[in-house]
Amino acid sequence: MGITWCSVCGGCHGTPRECPGDLRATGPERHGWRVSVETPFGIEAYGVLVAPSLDLWRARIITYPNILWTVPGGAVTLKFPGATPQEAEASAIAFVEGHLKARGYLRLDGLDTPTVSGYPAEAQARALAAAGPSLRKMRSIPVRFGAGPELFAAMTGNLSESGLFVMTLAPFGPGTGLRVVIDLDKGPVGLKGQVVWQRSRPDLGRPVGMGVQLISPPGPYREFVVELP
Repeated sequence: MGITWCSVCGGCHGTPRECPGDLRATGPERHGWRVSVETPFGIEAYGVLVAPSLDLWRARIITYPNILWTVPGGAVTLKFPGATPQEAEASAIAFVEGHLKARGYLRLDGLDTPTVSGYPAEAQARALAAAGPSLRKMRSIPVRFGAGPELFAAMTGNLSESGLFVMTLAPFGPGTGLRVVIDLDKGPVGLKGQVVWQRSRPDLGRPVGMGVQLISPPGPYREFVVELP
């Protein structure tokens, strides 16, 4: 059975009573997660836009530069509500990932690579990631992260034996200690780390997020990274 999309909110829910309304933006809409994809029509860039909507957050999906994804028939744009920007963003990311998998589109993840900027912390993170065996691998893998008991859903942009880049519209500041749970094929693996730099707005196609240096990463995680092609 296919997905039934609501013509009011642009989302998918069980009953009309669960509809949150039209999810109109009540604040600035920000660009967050982004991916480039090789399709039969050429290379396309997909992204997620997140904005507040009263006491909720809503995410929309865009094919750059200006084509918003809509429900069948095009009556309303697809929207993914959440209690937090991370939750809304994660729902939209999951939908895009399913779309790519169903169609067999090839991801081109090079745009997720951070560059050295004027921020010393980001330059330090790049140097750490380039040192020794910590070769950065471009992969989008589900993670949950947080500085306290609450964990937020997100995706990695790249990862190495010593760190990873977490794509999120609400990155923590440098120096913040984090818990990270990464979902590998063999099951979830818990990690501890520290934020060493953040990107609070998109930069030349590179998504919003934060670079995390891992503290004593466990064997299963290191083995997973090493075995990535």
